[in-house]
Amino acid sequence: MEGRKIDLIGVPLHYGASRCGIEYGIESLVEICPEYEKRIEIVEVEPQKEDFGNKKLKFLNTISKTCNELAVRTERSVREGKLPIIMGGDHAIALGSIAGVSKEKKIGVLWVDAHGDFNTEDTTESGHIHGMPLAASLGYGTDKLTNCHYEGSKLEVENVVLFGIRSLDEDEEKLINEAGVRCYKYSEIAERGFEVCIAEASEILAKNNLDIHISFDLDSVDPLEVTGVSTPVKDGISREEGKEIFRYMFRNHNISSVDIVEYNPLYEERKETAEYVDELIKRIEAQ
Repeated sequence: MEGRKIDLIGVPLHYGASRCGIEYGIESLVEICPEYEKRIEIVEVEPQKEDFGNKKLKFLNTISKTCNELAVRTERSVREGKLPIIMGGDHAIALGSIAGVSKEKKIGVLWVDAHGDFNTEDTTESGHIHGMPLAASLGYGTDKLTNCHYEGSKLEVENVVLFGIRSLDEDEEKLINEAGVRCYKYSEIAERGFEVCIAEASEILAKNNLDIHISFDLDSVDPLEVTGVSTPVKDGISREEGKEIFRYMFRNHNISSVDIVEYNPLYEERKETAEYVDELIKRIEAQ
């Protein structure tokens, strides 16, 4: 990391998700790992007036405002030469982190998740915006999301890789295929091998020699190993493979920024999810 300072940014947003509890993730992490109490700077979530008749874009205004504020904060961090680690909160916050970083420099994205997060208001089955941030970052969907921080798409499809996916809505999968985003489903990773697939994903992202943003959803990990998530999906990468993603990517790329999202302590059976977040941060710091 060439001595870059780690900048921990917490965003306790839960309005993009289907279940409450994600807003307590940062608080729970600090309780279990007190060393972070003075290290995490919080971007406050201020509820806005909403159109509750809009079932396809639930809590759009609150999410939009929060992501725009996060984008400003993240852009500043990158401009100052720091490595921002943005901690959720639900995955909708990635819209803001990607917008902020991409305003400062052109980036690629490795999206590690059980889900594609590639819905729009036209494809969504739930209306929850945490299922939309990657599509919006690529310019798909409502202007209020696609124009976060600045007008237009933040990424190009050739510089985006989905990794670990094992749950896609039908229309969402069609949109991913139409867009041309490389999607490594977990079934492919299990068949071909984790090492082969992460190396291949890395090669794709290396083609244009861009800095890389890693957006890591904790539900990418097998729910038998990480329980504290709202939307668990059977199977998934192991805890160690999740850490290996960071080691491998930091070794082979300049990493601009990182999201670690969707920690929900209300569903945590032990303290293993908070401990895993701590392990991921320490893995990044050790690079």
